[in-house]
Amino acid sequence: MKLFKSRSDEATNADEATVSPVAVVRRLDAASPARSRRVDYDTFGNRLLKVAVVFLCTVNALMWEFYTESRMMAIVWAAIAVGFVVWIARDVRR
Repeated sequence: MKLFKSRSDEATNADEATVSPVAVVRRLDAASPARSRRVDYDTFGNRLLKVAVVFLCTVNALMWEFYTESRMMAIVWAAIAVGFVVWIARDVRR
């Protein structure tokens, strides 16, 4: 009983030389270096987007405070910025 097939065994049997769809799916589902890099780039992009939102919310809060002197709207935008900072901190912990 052979546990492993050699390449010459596969070449002689034409029926077994074809690849089954299940083997193709398993190969496509396997983790590859390109996919792992893509996940890292996606998480980096998401964090960068969140930092940009925090920056823009902070600028918006300052504009509401200094130019329109509306403290209520400045507090709302500051709360949104703080909420995003908390979200980023929880995301980094996971």
